[in-house]
Amino acid sequence: MAFVGVTIAFSLRFALHPVLEGSLPLFFFQINTILIAFFFGIGPALMTMFLSGPLLVYFFLAPFNQFTVLDQRDITTLFVYLSYTLVTGILVELLRREQYNAQMAMLVSDTRFKLMLEGDHKIRSLLRSASGQKSA
Repeated sequence: MAFVGVTIAFSLRFALHPVLEGSLPLFFFQINTILIAFFFGIGPALMTMFLSGPLLVYFFLAPFNQFTVLDQRDITTLFVYLSYTLVTGILVELLRREQYNAQMAMLVSDTRFKLMLEGDHKIRSLLRSASGQKSA
């Protein structure tokens, strides 16, 4: 899935490259990585991040369409991309885990409630049958 996400992000950014040129080189890749983290987890998101890095450097950082020595601005751009996206991906992963834990806690609570009701019905029926036997 990481390959598909990177391909879509790259295609969108590449189609808009004549308009955007050097601005917003990270935007589509960051959104893509966050969505991958949300739907598929941190593993595919990390893979997406590391696949996107060379594409960013080669196609969307000046000079375009060539690998050159990275200057301070390029390194800062990549650092921002990696750190921001990594932190966001981790937060999304933690959010998804807490969401899963809340769902599991709700299911356990619901099951315990049903078991309690079932036990209560059994106790009541036993008490009724015991009180009915005393009357007879």
